[in-house]
Amino acid sequence: MENYNGWLIVNSYYHPAKFTSLYKMLQEAAEKANLRLSKWTSEQRPTIIGSLAREPRPDFVLYWDKDVFLARALELSGLRLFNSGKAIQLADDKAETALTLAEKGIPIVDTIPAPTCFPGCRRNPATAVQAAKILGWPLVIKENKGSFGAQVYLARDEKEAEKILMHIGEHDCIFQRFIQESAGKDIRVTVVGGKAICAMERHSASKQEFRSNIGAGGTATAHSLTPLEERLAVDAANALGLDFAGVDILMGKDENERYICEVNSNPQLQSTFDSCGINPATNIMWHIRSQLKNPAIVE
Repeated sequence: MENYNGWLIVNSYYHPAKFTSLYKMLQEAAEKANLRLSKWTSEQRPTIIGSLAREPRPDFVLYWDKDVFLARALELSGLRLFNSGKAIQLADDKAETALTLAEKGIPIVDTIPAPTCFPGCRRNPATAVQAAKILGWPLVIKENKGSFGAQVYLARDEKEAEKILMHIGEHDCIFQRFIQESAGKDIRVTVVGGKAICAMERHSASKQEFRSNIGAGGTATAHSLTPLEERLAVDAANALGLDFAGVDILMGKDENERYICEVNSNPQLQSTFDSCGINPATNIMWHIRSQLKNPAIVE
């Protein structure tokens, strides 16, 4: 079995303990797949756009960051990224995700992009009222970019919506229909290499909390996917061009009503392992290995 060398690129500024254990999971799984994976922060591996300089190159990059510009620069230099810069861009922006999935005919939660607000301008709460006339109250308001549910809000009326929009400020955001049947619960499906390898059903920490994110105190148990759920998760990951993803599905009135809520390009893996007994890092590394050809020699 040939040896392959890779870089694990991580964010330079975000270092919670759970990410340290995540990186360890990835490196241990890489070793078992006969891949050598060295960790670098985005500061340690700058790439000059347009530079003709030749430096030792890895056979692949496992890109565990959301810095799309660095990702594209690395790709421009000839490196193969998992996930690609384009896929991360589409998944990391909730409006981009909704537009891409809708274009592919994949069922999503009804979404209205909020008007762009330039720096120094003040958001008009009437936009939320207008959206609520179509989508209803309560209204879900999400910043286009965010993680762990921290930038997701629920407005029950115009007053709450105005407060949320003032907090969001100039950041891009979207309005979404509140799916009552899935309040406080959803299904997280882990997809690797075009296959749904496992899923967990997540529940919020309390009846008052509509978000089910583990990072927001939620809990999870293993979930047996229906054929519809499996197809939607795989279709969503493929539509965005992701090698691996965490796909969040909301539940409707019956098992035939499901909606894609969000797609995560670099999901947390520990909660999936704890709930399902499956380590997605292993699947990710073997998928990467299956995609590699003509390994470069890197000292």
